[in-house]
Amino acid sequence: MLLWLLGARRSRRRPRGGQPLAEQPPAEKSFAAPTSFDLGLWQPDRPINLLLEVDHLQVDGTTLRGEIRVKRYRLSQQGDQAILGAHCQLLKRFLDFNSQSLQRCLDLQSGEWIDDLPAFLEASHAASQQGQLDRLYQSHQDELTVLLYVGRADGVLQRREKELIAHYLAGRFTGGSLQVEEIARDLAWKPVPNRDDFRLAIQRLALLDASQKDQIVQLCRQLIEVKETLDGDEEASMAELISLLQP
Repeated sequence: MLLWLLGARRSRRRPRGGQPLAEQPPAEKSFAAPTSFDLGLWQPDRPINLLLEVDHLQVDGTTLRGEIRVKRYRLSQQGDQAILGAHCQLLKRFLDFNSQSLQRCLDLQSGEWIDDLPAFLEASHAASQQGQLDRLYQSHQDELTVLLYVGRADGVLQRREKELIAHYLAGRFTGGSLQVEEIARDLAWKPVPNRDDFRLAIQRLALLDASQKDQIVQLCRQLIEVKETLDGDEEASMAELISLLQP
């Protein structure tokens, strides 16, 4: 009887369908507040590389401090809120952090406190290599479209072709200090423009002055001469290019 009572008493401590309370793991800190990723509310992701120390407000009202390595961020349409995609050193995994839940933020590289996190992220991205590349591509989008289309007309953008395009873009760029090697390395990841984009880009480039148009045509000729044989759309692309830029 005594053994039966002890067994019953122990069984009352076991929750339904689970482990005994004494064996249940402690509740885990979330460290990341729930966020909304409605595409209408947020700008596109931007890459970045920052090491921050943050105090994160938890759901239970407590604050958890830790280091995070930020690899990407996304701003709200108004630019007053940010979502950080970062690796949490404390929890050893990648999480999303809402800037509104960060009570304190320290840039561990400079040792400076961050008062306006969205503005700090934008300034850091603009000064980074990727930020400069983004500005380069935006300011010379039509030229890049034409050069990539001609360069990849046979399906392959060779090393020499990337170098030629990168040298041209570096000479045209005034918004930073990018090196030819940096641009050439990044060009390998650029998607191939389609024919409609190519044609629209040529039409807009036709408004440039004659010397600039001649430079683009000559560079496209150089890109084609890199190939040992013309087995793609090179000849047709050049004919269309010349008809609009050198009528």
